[in-house]
Amino acid sequence: MTNTPSKKYPAYKGSWVQDFLVALVFLTRLPIRPNFTFEMNALKSACRFFSLVGLIVGGVAGTIYVLAAFIGLPLVVCAILAVAAQIILTGALHEDAIGDVADGFGGGGDKSKKLEIMRDSRVGTYAVVTLIIVVGLKVAVLGTLSDPLKGFALLVVAATISRGLIAWALYFLPPARENGLGHGAGRPEIMAPLTSTVLIVLISILVFGPQIGAVALLSGIVGASIMGVIAMRQVGGQTGDVLGAIQQLAEVCILIACLAAI
Repeated sequence: MTNTPSKKYPAYKGSWVQDFLVALVFLTRLPIRPNFTFEMNALKSACRFFSLVGLIVGGVAGTIYVLAAFIGLPLVVCAILAVAAQIILTGALHEDAIGDVADGFGGGGDKSKKLEIMRDSRVGTYAVVTLIIVVGLKVAVLGTLSDPLKGFALLVVAATISRGLIAWALYFLPPARENGLGHGAGRPEIMAPLTSTVLIVLISILVFGPQIGAVALLSGIVGASIMGVIAMRQVGGQTGDVLGAIQQLAEVCILIACLAAI
């Protein structure tokens, strides 16, 4: 997540191209090596392009979904392959996060214990159950669609909106720790989440049209807000795991709401 300093490369300046590359490095496991050095606080500017990374992740997963359907595989198998592609492409970053949050919030008695559990690499019962539900819901939604192209559109929009909303989470939620990813990223300037909003609105309307696009956006906001409120009550703010959990819950809410609407 932090590029190793090197005398060969210039320092991060916060340009659009640099922010997009930082977002790609942070949110995916693509073999990208930026020709500049950056620290964690670059995320407070780079988060404006999290939605574009979501567009790429959703586009790849959606393409696999459509291709699998084209060769005649049942849609439930197509759905499993698409979700697996997302997990591989992102290194299970957000799935790991929501599992840690489930363990911490479910097993900790107070804030410090919850945060301690969330940093523990061991996987508990809450995490296993939560991941089964989350992944199962994604597969169930994508496996029941009548048209593979709708699945492609849904994967793209859900991945885009859910990641774009992380910028607002960074803006509104204070860090729950005095160290770690959430603290190191810092609070973005208002233009970062506003830019993210413009991108997710445009992409949603272009893919789904204004009505279904609005359903997708509102359901994503509801999911992200629910997770944000829970995090404030549980640990007093955001951590890297909370941000990942926000993305996952928003994505699931978008998938379910759009399934009912399309």
